[in-house]
Amino acid sequence: MQINKNVFGGPDAIKDYLNPGNLPYLPLVELPSTLNPFTEDGVRIQAKLMNLLPLGNVKALPAYNMIMEKALNGDLENVSELIENSSGNTVFSLAIAARQFGVEKTNSYVPAEISWNKLLMLLFFGIHPIVNKEPESPSENDPASGVFKARKDGERPDMLNPGQYENPDNPGAHEKWTGPQIWDQTDGKLSLFCAGLGTTGTLIGTATYLKRKNPDLPVVGVMRAPDQYVPGARTEKLLNLVRFDWRSHVNHVERVDSEASYRLSMAMSRLGLLVGPTSGMALAGLLQHLQKVKDQGQLDQLRNEDGEILCVFPCPDGPLPYLDEYPKYVDASEFPEIRYKDLLLNNPE
Repeated sequence: MQINKNVFGGPDAIKDYLNPGNLPYLPLVELPSTLNPFTEDGVRIQAKLMNLLPLGNVKALPAYNMIMEKALNGDLENVSELIENSSGNTVFSLAIAARQFGVEKTNSYVPAEISWNKLLMLLFFGIHPIVNKEPESPSENDPASGVFKARKDGERPDMLNPGQYENPDNPGAHEKWTGPQIWDQTDGKLSLFCAGLGTTGTLIGTATYLKRKNPDLPVVGVMRAPDQYVPGARTEKLLNLVRFDWRSHVNHVERVDSEASYRLSMAMSRLGLLVGPTSGMALAGLLQHLQKVKDQGQLDQLRNEDGEILCVFPCPDGPLPYLDEYPKYVDASEFPEIRYKDLLLNNPE
């Protein structure tokens, strides 16, 4: 039996390691009944742990794919800098991927309300932040938006804007890698796919592949509810910045608040699945949708050939970058008490 020893060597070792096509399948892990209230209905819910990619987040796939395709097409010749509108996983993944292809400097437009921790993360990875005051109701062609400014800067001959909100190689990465893995891991018996909506690349690319295999497969898109905060996810208003036609790929849309997103993220993490708030949001949206289907008496329509309802949702990243945010959105009763707190030398209160 041929064994993939998962060893990378030679001058291109890191580049090869970051290439998703060279990696083993990412784990697909079933949630226990404590997180799945529909277990007795024959529903199985599995988490696709995209947070276990080498860079710890789902954006590593489209970032590598976008840069690789630019290099293959000769679009990186004479390019010395990247410019993107992103304050988190996308731009740091782009920066690391770009260095493997000879582009050392990455700049990023970030919103004025960016947290200090996220700003430190960008600085840690050598990214040059450009703070931008975003319009209240942004559109893709608003000259004040970071998306527009990054696209405009990318017109310089020495600078490239990968364009995560419109570059087909963003969803193309998930059509190439994520969709085939999920289909293979579920033996083609998938009943429903659910994903959060950010740049929408994960949902579009994965759904494109899965619906090619099963055109009747229901796809649920989950967005932030209005005036709610979940890092990496978007409200319906903010989805106006995305040029991808994500609506044509979804059968149902769910809206989720901050509290449910952070609470379910923490619940999964405490059981050993170290996933962040957007993972909690996707799970909350999936559970909301399943409850609606059950209330309508239509669960049986989702059963596969084994009589089960097999659901999969991707987990984009881990909880560690957001630890300071959980107390803001999860009730204090969910956290253990600190004994002798008055002895702490660095008490934030």
